Amino acid sequence: MTTLPTAVVVVNGFGLLFAILNTFALGLRLPFGRLLARFFAQWQIAVWVLVINFIIIPLLFIGYVLTIASSIPSEIKVGFCVAALCAGMPFAPLLARVARADVATATSLLAALTVVTVIVAPLGLPLAVAAVDSQLRVSTWDVAWPLLLFLLLPLALGCLFRVRWPDLAPHVRRWVSPFAILCLLLNMNFTFYAFWNLFVQTWETHSYLAAIADPFIGLGCGFLLVTILRVKDVRVRHATETTTAIRNIAAMLLVVIFPFGAYPLVTVSITALNTFGIVVVLIFALEWRHALSRSGARAKTKAKTKEETPPDTAMGAASATG
Repeated sequence: MTTLPTAVVVVNGFGLLFAILNTFALGLRLPFGRLLARFFAQWQIAVWVLVINFIIIPLLFIGYVLTIASSIPSEIKVGFCVAALCAGMPFAPLLARVARADVATATSLLAALTVVTVIVAPLGLPLAVAAVDSQLRVSTWDVAWPLLLFLLLPLALGCLFRVRWPDLAPHVRRWVSPFAILCLLLNMNFTFYAFWNLFVQTWETHSYLAAIADPFIGLGCGFLLVTILRVKDVRVRHATETTTAIRNIAAMLLVVIFPFGAYPLVTVSITALNTFGIVVVLIFALEWRHALSRSGARAKTKAKTKEETPPDTAMGAASATG
């Protein structure tokens, strides 16, 4: 029993470090001019991504816990509400690079989703929590202050660092991003260690079905969006799907650590969502990369075959036609 409080402190510490460092690294990546140009050039995609992430997916999540999954513990329902209102896959640029997708599109969409999350989550989460658990109360400020201090401020500092030291920013990002990923991995591993019994108990409630479905819902919504808008660029399609696939892990961790730190099942539900989501989206990213490699290899083969066609064969064919 004496090790549990220490483990929880370690869990929260690594989660907080991940949120700060990952968002700071995102700020180091953001060129304002090109970001705005990309956003307005793809304004239809951007607007619909916001609609999907802050209207459609929250309605699906909250509707699920109020109807189909009404019997699961209320703390797990609260965790799903937190996930529903925190949008923006924090590894979207990295996974876009893995999938050979459009990194600029993924970055601009992630930045927009992160900023809107800071506005929407404090306004919507108290209402959502009250709907799924009438005994639990959380105020707008309880949700807002950690997002402002540990999400929006590091993002702004990263942007300012890039403006002030543009040549140094890429080098700093190369160190900050891997360390942020390491902090997340340690956070998840210590969470499993500290709350393993709760993970086992949660399995018996069938709550993992929602955690497994989460990335597929995001990927499916992204696929429908780029299909309806008839986006032909495969790299832009995959960047959009990647960004909508998983919720904002950094924002979720901040909300779990501060307003809901006394409710361990909220932490358990968030960790399950993040674990399944990262694995599923990474598999999709690797498959997209492999598919692009195959198509690129076929295109090169065709081009090489065309170049190696003997000129006299073409002339003979022309003579025969004449």
